[in-house]
Amino acid sequence: MNQRRILFVCTANICRSPAAEYLARHFVTEQDYVFRSAGFLFEDLPITERMALAIERFGVNDSHRHSSHIVDDETMRSAELILTMESRHLRDLTVKDRSVFEKTIPFKEAVSRLDRPMSLDEFLGSIEDRQASNYFDERWDVEDPYKRSMKKYRAASEEIKDLVTGFFINLKP
Repeated sequence: MNQRRILFVCTANICRSPAAEYLARHFVTEQDYVFRSAGFLFEDLPITERMALAIERFGVNDSHRHSSHIVDDETMRSAELILTMESRHLRDLTVKDRSVFEKTIPFKEAVSRLDRPMSLDEFLGSIEDRQASNYFDERWDVEDPYKRSMKKYRAASEEIKDLVTGFFINLKP
């Protein structure tokens, strides 16, 4: 079986999306998936020190290897599912390429919709009915801890860990 390609996206690819990528690698069987993260601002920056410390509590000790990546056409095209940290990221991706809407969803919404075990293909089919106009508020956003207190980084990392474990317990390759 081919590995399914999952992309996590946030603003700069130095806090939330790399946390999701490394937490997914830690908690989910990687024989079924390839996890990657990207953002819109920086190339080749490490994960922030505070986020690296925050996810270390969950046993993730290799996030120092992270190097930020600016989302590009190839990265979007190769992903089978794109999970964003904010609704704004979904909008920004669809401005770059309208066709990615059908496989892009805010991570929090994805978890709320995946309420029973289903395959990735079934899940993608279940989100076809969405309207782009649903993504102009912040209800699906994971709060950005960047340049904030360690408490905010811990809260964000806890939320992202819960999203990762909650989503992938029901997603079947």
